[in-house]
Amino acid sequence: MSTYYTLLTNLGAALHANAQVMQTTVPWTHMCLGDGGGAPVVPVQTQTALKREVHRLAITDIAQHPDNPNWLIVEAVVPSDVGGWTVRETAIYGGANGTQCIAVGNYPETYKPVLAEGAAREMVMRMVVEISSTATVKLTIDPAVAIASRAWVESLVATPQKRGLVKLATVDESKEGVRPDVAVTPEGLGAALETRQKALGDGQTRSAGAGYLENITYPNPVQRTCEVRVTGTTNAANGGAQIHVNGIAKAIASSPLTVGFVSASVILLKGETFKVVRSSMGEFQIEVIA
Repeated sequence: MSTYYTLLTNLGAALHANAQVMQTTVPWTHMCLGDGGGAPVVPVQTQTALKREVHRLAITDIAQHPDNPNWLIVEAVVPSDVGGWTVRETAIYGGANGTQCIAVGNYPETYKPVLAEGAAREMVMRMVVEISSTATVKLTIDPAVAIASRAWVESLVATPQKRGLVKLATVDESKEGVRPDVAVTPEGLGAALETRQKALGDGQTRSAGAGYLENITYPNPVQRTCEVRVTGTTNAANGGAQIHVNGIAKAIASSPLTVGFVSASVILLKGETFKVVRSSMGEFQIEVIA
């Protein structure tokens, strides 16, 4: 036999034998933790309680073991603000009013700290219980006291292959459009569409005023390093345009002496913003080159 194991108590075995005959179930409601009175514990079927109980918590999950259909994995979560004792023994309680000791087990000596001692952590407790008919087990959860483990919650997250809980993107994440694991809210979708309408794709061009407007700040449209280029003509001497990156003038497209063609460009990094400021009338074209 293994060093650490779990047994159905005589009472637990009787309850499940009767449930199998009567075609009913036995509710499992709580997991109890004990310190064994300060010493290692050898569980026996005649037990009706732990040697010394230190904490009782609601069961959060019962699952069939993947390697043996008669093994049940029982899980409960000890919150970070509970502790100050050592776990050496465990028990499953349930039955009428959750007061009957159904299974007992020993546990590798593990100290559960609390924050006042300088460390605190959530602890997930698991017991593996062998039972001849798993159909007679019923998980009863009090939602007011049950605590779910992070791993259990994350297992419920929806994917393209299965339904589940959905993570929502922030408005900024919706604008960027780079996270495949989140869903977009109507607000985020509206912001993303507005950004796309104002932005340019690879190699596309648009005249100032047709898509981009002067004196308005725009995010990097492709969300990677790219070049923003302003070209065009000005109808005034010393006229042109400035390209501002993150609010700072970085390049000036100007024709210092005569009316005519002007050009300037800047390198725009992911996360940076740019703005085009015209200093005179003219026809300008803004191009994003990725």
